[in-house]
Formats: sequence, structure tokens, C-alpha cells
Amino acid sequence: MLIGTGVAVVAIGVAVAVASIAGNGGGNGSGGTASPNANSGEPSSIPSVDSPAAASAVVKRVTLKPAGWGSGYVAQDPYEDNTLSQNVTDQNCNAASQPINNAFASLSRWSKTSDTTVATFSQTTVYKAADSAQYSLSQQSEALQRCPTVRNGKSRLEDVHEVKVSGLKGFDQVVAEEGHQTSDENGNKVDTYYTYLTGRKGNFVMNTEVDRTGEGTQEQNRNDASSALSLMLNRLGSGASY
Repeated sequence: MLIGTGVAVVAIGVAVAVASIAGNGGGNGSGGTASPNANSGEPSSIPSVDSPAAASAVVKRVTLKPAGWGSGYVAQDPYEDNTLSQNVTDQNCNAASQPINNAFASLSRWSKTSDTTVATFSQTTVYKAADSAQYSLSQQSEALQRCPTVRNGKSRLEDVHEVKVSGLKGFDQVVAEEGHQTSDENGNKVDTYYTYLTGRKGNFVMNTEVDRTGEGTQEQNRNDASSALSLMLNRLGSGASY
């Protein structure tokens, strides 16, 4: 089940997705700083959105369905959520839900492999202005600097930290996060490693997360999360969808 500290979600609900994913391609992993590849790569243009209806159409197109992750993926239950809320890390390093301010629309979708060994998360949020989107990433990066352990009830994330993941291009800003979930929402011991990526292009923020159990999974997590985030950016600029 997904975890992370940037979105909101299913397992520990620590951050943007099940609590979320991490991974920072081509960037420095810093919330307030543009990545080295911010002005390179495609796509170079993004849609103009000025209403909730227009934003809703974009997030439905960009946010990944199971097929976007590859063959063998199916929808989780619950599968998607379009509420304007997210989990963040508070000053006591606990996961807390809060509204997504100054945004037109947001959509999250959860997928998994049919054998349930891998869980994934994808989210797209359309902010009303680029500075609001930038502030959201800055909040995530700041929490990563002060909270190596994050709790949500009985759930616990350890070794939460920023990472650098090469290969992502075209984003204005990237934050990469990884960590290890050691207990679930019932307090049972688990051994799940996650990678959570956040990429911003203008006023659009895209997130991907990949969770796997056991040692030696982070490189594969990074590759999968990075490929998914790049796909979302390409869909944002090209208008393509699944």
C-alpha cells in the first residue's frame, strides 16, 4: 500500500497519496529550487486553465489509470478521489489532513499489480497560480528536512529523506522523497519501501508513488516512478490520454 509524505491516501495517509511517493529526477530534490533540466526537455507548453471544469478535464486526462503503469496493473479499492484535500506533515511530524488551497481541481488514482506486490499512486493538481503550486512543493521539501520519522496513528514511516533521481526533464521544480514503512495502520509490522515524486510545471503539480516490500527495491521504485511522472508531463503538454 502506498505511503509517503506528500499526498494523502491509503495506508498511512502521510502525504500525497496513500501517503505518497518520492523521486526527484534531474532535479536537486529541493522544493523551492528549479531543477537543472527545468528549461530542457519536452513538452515546452502547457494548457491554459481558468475554471474548475477545464481543470477537471485536465486532471482526468493526465492522472494515470492502471494501464499507464504497464501490463499487469489493476485498480485498487478505493480507486480514485477528487477532493481538494491532502495529507501533510505537521510540526510534530504527524500526518495531518488539510485543504489544497488556491486550486481548481485535483485527482488521485491508486493502482496495484494483480499479485499485489507493487502499489502505485498518481495525482494531478491544477492550482490557480504557479506561486501556489511552488509553495506546495516548498512545504513538502521543508518537512523532509525536519522529519525523518513520520507517524499517522499506528502507522510509522522511517528514514524519510530527499533523494536525487536522474533523468527527469521538462519540470520547473522537482521534489524527491523516499522512506521505509515499518508499521501499518493497525500497528502491525511491515517492510515496505516507497519512492514518491513531485514535479511542477507552471501551475500544474503531478505526483507518482511506487511501493514495494523488501530490500533492494528502491532503484526499481525510482525507475517506475520517474517513468510515470515523465509520462504525465508528456500527456499534460501533448493532450494525449489513455
